[in-house]
Amino acid sequence: MDAFFVFITRDEGLRLPMVALWLLLLAGCGPRWRRRALWLVPLVAISDSLTSHVLKELFARSRPCHEELAGLRLLVDCGPGFSFPSTHAANMGAAGVFLMRGVRRWRRRPAVLVLPVLVAYSRVHVGVHWPLDVLAGFATGTLLALAAEAGLRRLPWRRLRLTPPPGSGT
Repeated sequence: MDAFFVFITRDEGLRLPMVALWLLLLAGCGPRWRRRALWLVPLVAISDSLTSHVLKELFARSRPCHEELAGLRLLVDCGPGFSFPSTHAANMGAAGVFLMRGVRRWRRRPAVLVLPVLVAYSRVHVGVHWPLDVLAGFATGTLLALAAEAGLRRLPWRRLRLTPPPGSGT
């Protein structure tokens, strides 16, 4: 399982499939998913900046790999930055929850969160984050996704001459 989680935690192997999925949403789906794809970029950018440049500097918690811990198995490069909250978990949580909210069939919604949860867990498994870092990061991403969802539903779509998303009440 170590090799799997190292692959998951290093995003080089996931970049191409994730970009392909984003392009599919943008070009191959209807206006509802096109809007989600467009909102996904600033959402992840905000999540990344907030966790990397604001929250990590505010809390300044060291990574487990910077501590002398008995039994710690470090499977990837530790990195010089702080630990709390996990930016990987925040970004994947934001993207996963935001996309999950667009899935209309409730039974399919958990499938959208499989990859974000695996990426979040992988950060603990490879030894670069504490479990609380990942939980806080995922929670931060979730809150940002819910805020983006609320913003998406409250935009004045008719004034912008765009079709409103279903359930927006406009």
